[in-house]
Amino acid sequence: MAARNRKRKEAQLSIGSWVKALSFCVVLGGLAMGYVWQKSQIHQIGILLNKKEVRLELLKGENERWSQMRAEMRSTQKLYERVNKLGLGLMMPTPEQVLKLSDLTPEVKELERSEVGEYRTVKQTPIWGSQRRGK
Repeated sequence: MAARNRKRKEAQLSIGSWVKALSFCVVLGGLAMGYVWQKSQIHQIGILLNKKEVRLELLKGENERWSQMRAEMRSTQKLYERVNKLGLGLMMPTPEQVLKLSDLTPEVKELERSEVGEYRTVKQTPIWGSQRRGK
């Protein structure tokens, strides 16, 4: 029984080789699926980025249009035309009617006339209890 025919000997695969082959296939399949998923994500982000860039360009154009409209509405010529069109009867102010104000601090409560057309700030002092009761 010791002598066997080598031709009849079947090639036996051990369990270890099956585990190695199966783990190799799982790793290779996982890497392939990860690669495809990553490419899909890159494609989706590219589409989203493209949409955002188009939206940005539209908003820039709209912003420019609104800025031009605001500048046009603020122009004195357009304001005069609108006043005349609506028949408001407004006229240009005289130099005595124009007020030139400096930066006001929060403590400022009143304005005092100093020269024609100019005002300067004056602090208002509080009235305390004794002065208030006498009035």
